[in-house]
Amino acid sequence: MVHCAGMEDAADQGPAPDPPSLPVKRGRKPRPAVRGEDLFGGKHVRMLQDHLSRLRRTHPHPNRSLFFDDVAIAYLLAFFTPAIRSLRTMEDFSQTEQMQEQLSVDRLPRSTLSDANKVFDPTLLEPIIEELRARLPHLRHADVKLAELTERVRVVDGSLFTVAADVAWAIHRRRADGKPMDTIRLNLQWAAGAGVPEGVTISGKGTSEAQALMDSLDPGLIYVMDRGYVCFDLLDRIVHACSDFVLRLKSNNDFVPSESSNLQCKSLPLSEEDRAAGVIGDRIGRLGGVPPRFAPPAGKWLREVTVFNPDKPDEPIRLLTNILEVPAHIIALLYRWRWKIELFFRWLKVHAHFRHLTSHSKNGVTTGFYIAVIGVLLIYLHTQRPVSKYAYAMLSLVAAGQASLHEIGAILERRERERELARQRLARKKAEKISR
Repeated sequence: MVHCAGMEDAADQGPAPDPPSLPVKRGRKPRPAVRGEDLFGGKHVRMLQDHLSRLRRTHPHPNRSLFFDDVAIAYLLAFFTPAIRSLRTMEDFSQTEQMQEQLSVDRLPRSTLSDANKVFDPTLLEPIIEELRARLPHLRHADVKLAELTERVRVVDGSLFTVAADVAWAIHRRRADGKPMDTIRLNLQWAAGAGVPEGVTISGKGTSEAQALMDSLDPGLIYVMDRGYVCFDLLDRIVHACSDFVLRLKSNNDFVPSESSNLQCKSLPLSEEDRAAGVIGDRIGRLGGVPPRFAPPAGKWLREVTVFNPDKPDEPIRLLTNILEVPAHIIALLYRWRWKIELFFRWLKVHAHFRHLTSHSKNGVTTGFYIAVIGVLLIYLHTQRPVSKYAYAMLSLVAAGQASLHEIGAILERRERERELARQRLARKKAEKISR
């Protein structure tokens, strides 16, 4: 037995004194790694996991080690991490502790991820989008008269996004310096009642915005469109699909007012509400075509509502619609929903950093946009209000482990009150400007 000198003496002297206490460090304790439950909420994570388990069973191959669920999880977490916007940064991010807790692979090599983008079918993500949309709260409408119409409104637009490499199916454009630039068009429909995007399609050269919409028309809706959708065949198909439209006309589109006594007169009288909304003209007629024929939709009376344009007083906004039974100011209000989709595209490019796309395959591009839609729906479900740059910024902090969902709730509530007051001030200024 080994004898340690001094131990017996120490025992005779009694218990050793306690070591001096170390100074306590002040400040916030480090946060644990962020889990999916922390970012997306437990019940939403369980729903996502059910769908992701189905994704794992798709595209089976005996040599496959990377599955669709890993790709979807990586893209979704990267969506809330603005610095992750390339395949290289995605590969680096996949090796962090935060990502490793969510993935079943040790690393996402960029070459493997690029190949996966070409193989995996993005339409398999559509059931996730549909289930998330079904959970959304209904927006509160300040104008009861608009509530029913708003549920039918689908604002339609397209926006160009730059792709990472030469793509045969892309739209070829040139930059300001003359250098070629390959882009694709994201065609989107905005559901005004829910305040979320839907109907995502991707197109390249050879497909116009109007043609892209023709391929996805549904009955019972009101399609709100800008001048880029002026197409007689499109209007004809919307009417035959039992839907309605509100479309801004180009300056060279000819509208022929009706002379029929059954329609009372060429120009309809305006109410005080119409004038307060900036309406300066309302008349029934048809689109002009090659005499003596009228343009489609054949045999249908249309309506032209002219609205004052405060930005260009000499160029009023001419709206064409087949909705004849509602007041003119309602048509003007419906068209204002178009700015929601413009703001969403701006948010997607500027704040969500989706201006430049990493994939150059159509499957990969569509997958990226579908993941963005899923991310937007999750933001809405957490904040109980439409997506905004503030909500995205706060959830990005949650993804980085710098905030919690509980903390950002009060912050977003205060920010929303400030924005609502600002909207009310702007509305009063516009009303005063129109009244003068």
